[in-house]
Amino acid sequence: MDTERLLNSVGKEIFINYFYDFKNCADKKILAQKLLDDNPKATKLGGQITRISCASRIINDKNALEQALDMIINSKRLSAVIISKAYKIKSSDI
Repeated sequence: MDTERLLNSVGKEIFINYFYDFKNCADKKILAQKLLDDNPKATKLGGQITRISCASRIINDKNALEQALDMIINSKRLSAVIISKAYKIKSSDI
């Protein structure tokens, strides 16, 4: 699956806001419940598991991670806060 599709499955804003949760995930069910509880638009635990799996695939592939962060940084639809967080992640974790 290509990076853009994986990133869209996670959601750009969710990917950035929960980046360290995804990166350090020890228990998918616990993180999935956190995502479900924190996001009013999220409705199913299974959807959050998918989101976590897609985020993990991006994070574990250095090229995909760099591509994903660049897509977020270059997005015209995201807030300056999210773009700034993406810059910080890019400068510290890649």
